[in-house]
Amino acid sequence: MERILKIGKELLNKKCFKKLKYILNFNQESIDEFIINEVRKEIRSGSRILDAGAGSVRYKKYFQDCVYITQDSKQYKDPCGEFQYGIIDYVSDITNIPVREKSFDAIICTEVFEHIPRPDLAIKEFSRILKSGGKLYITAPLMSGVHQSPCHYYGGFSKYWYTKYLNRYGFGEISVTPKKKFFAFYAQETLRALIYFGKSKKWRHRIFIPLIVPLILILCPALFYLDRNNLDNCDPLHEFTMGYLVKAKKI
Repeated sequence: MERILKIGKELLNKKCFKKLKYILNFNQESIDEFIINEVRKEIRSGSRILDAGAGSVRYKKYFQDCVYITQDSKQYKDPCGEFQYGIIDYVSDITNIPVREKSFDAIICTEVFEHIPRPDLAIKEFSRILKSGGKLYITAPLMSGVHQSPCHYYGGFSKYWYTKYLNRYGFGEISVTPKKKFFAFYAQETLRALIYFGKSKKWRHRIFIPLIVPLILILCPALFYLDRNNLDNCDPLHEFTMGYLVKAKKI
């Protein structure tokens, strides 16, 4: 199965499989779209930006015309050695960043809140260090398995959680948009289930391994198609999603 997955990853890197790669990795792809295509357009050249919980510093190259500052606690130690931190300017607790009040024009915080024991206090700190009128951009899961152990504390955050704490700590013009919807969520979990099934060491499971790739190629795109065409009337409030893309403005 490991060999099949390796071959699959190599194929997905080819241009002809670009759309399929998006479908099979839509959670990260949707976050990238949000930051690169949407957030980047809203942040003016020369702005001071904080990437809070920056990790690998994934987005720095897209903000070369800005003053791009990074922060991370650097607490996670990857036992496999696959995750590497980028250059971090402030190694600190995200709820106590050693900068003055009103230091930044914008803050980006992607897929970090589930790794903070008190994420509400992170919003409070963002409010302190953002200038009046400054923009805050957050992404975090709503439904998530445990990852980056043991630095994982929450399965996710609802739109009501964001609204409550952003309002409490002085933010307005709040926008909370789902990362796709029910069928895309279901497609990702279907992919996860098939991969887990393929890793089983039981012989009665392994005889079905040749069917796994065809099932992935058929089921996941089909479910994603249903999501794209808004056939999720059973979830009009978009409460079944991998997470939300959040924007807010410091009042």
